[in-house]
Formats: sequence, C-alpha cells, structure tokens
Amino acid sequence: MVLKTAVLAVSSLKDAAEFYGKILGLEVKQRGEGLCVGDCPLMLVEGASRHPEGSYLYHVALRVPDRRSLGAVLRRALEFEEVVEGFADHLVSESLYVRDFDGIGIEIYADKPRDAWPRKNGGYAMDTLPLDVRSLLREAGARPGGLELGHIHMRTADVEAAERFYNDLGFKTTYRWRGAVFLAYGDYHHHFAFNPWPVPQPRGGAGLLEVRLGLEIDVVDPLGVRLVGK
Repeated sequence: MVLKTAVLAVSSLKDAAEFYGKILGLEVKQRGEGLCVGDCPLMLVEGASRHPEGSYLYHVALRVPDRRSLGAVLRRALEFEEVVEGFADHLVSESLYVRDFDGIGIEIYADKPRDAWPRKNGGYAMDTLPLDVRSLLREAGARPGGLELGHIHMRTADVEAAERFYNDLGFKTTYRWRGAVFLAYGDYHHHFAFNPWPVPQPRGGAGLLEVRLGLEIDVVDPLGVRLVGK
C-alpha cells in the first residue's frame, strides 16, 4: 500500500467525530490529541494547514473494499442530504462525494475489478458518468468494510510544477482530464491528482497537513504538504 494516512487540520474534533461517526457511520477513535477514522487512513487534528496562495485540498478519497461497503456509507449519508455533493462512475471506480463542516471534500469510493479498468496511452482512462445509485443501495451491507487511503486530490495554480515534483519521486502520470493530472506509484489509476479548477476552498485553514506513505521519504511538496515514510 503506497498511501497510509492523510493528516487533516480541522476546526473541531467534536464536530469531526459527529461527521465521520454519526453521519457517515464510520468508526472513529481517539489517538493522542487527534482522531483516527477507521484504522487511521485519516487522522484529524485541530489546527490550520499552510498552503501557498491558490493551492488547497480538493478532496481526500477513502477507499472501501466493495460495493456492499460503498452502499452502506451511501445509505447512511442520504439520511443527511445536506452533506452529499454528488455521485460518479469514473470507469475505474464508483464514488460518493460529501463535504464536511469545514468545507473539506471527502470522496468515498470502491474500485471496480482491475481487469475492467480501461487502458489509455499507457495509463488508465477515467471519466465522470452518472452512478447507478439504486443498484448500490440494493447491494448495501449493514456496515462499511475496512477503509484505506485511496488518493489525494489538490487544487493548485501550477499543475505542471506539482506533476514534475511527483514524477521525480517515482509517481507516473496516468491520465489527464480538463487541465487536471493524475499520478500513481506502480500500477494503479491514481494516488495523487492536481487541478487548476475554481473549486470551493475549505474554510479557516482546514486542509491537508501531511501524507504518510509506504516509501522511504521525508520531503515537502510544492503545495506545502509534508510527505513522510512510515
């Protein structure tokens, strides 16, 4: 597993516990001065992120193991419709998008079988198509299965600088779409993505502080995010 943990700055751990636990139905537990979601693909701490002007978190994506788990989260989230932003079939995966109390975007998704991922130009083809929500709800399990950190997607005015930096670290560019670039370490559709789109920014400094990876690394990327091996 390349991505281990994303550390997010939030304004309130109390609100975070309610959002991830009550609204999304995920396990939340105290760890030190922060909160872990699940087995800690996501760690939440009170504070503020520090990104260069024009750069900020677009969303953190949590991967569940199957459609039953995705359906379970979807069914729970639909009880709180105000947090649900949308759904998508990305050809390689199926996704639910929600936004938390600080305006942080969270994607929860399940990968499709790897042999069904469409290939394109040495990488994978992706798109944003309507999701079969009814089918997911029919397959929904009682509770979501184990969470993993799937990918990080950031907004930045300088996509090319971010791409060069991650290419130098060994992340391969796998796809380009509407000015965005997608990168993966090894054979995956993407672990990081960067776009220049005018998307909503989290409020009050909420956002990404650090990403812990299964690589021997300790650097800070062009967006001010620390990348550290674990």
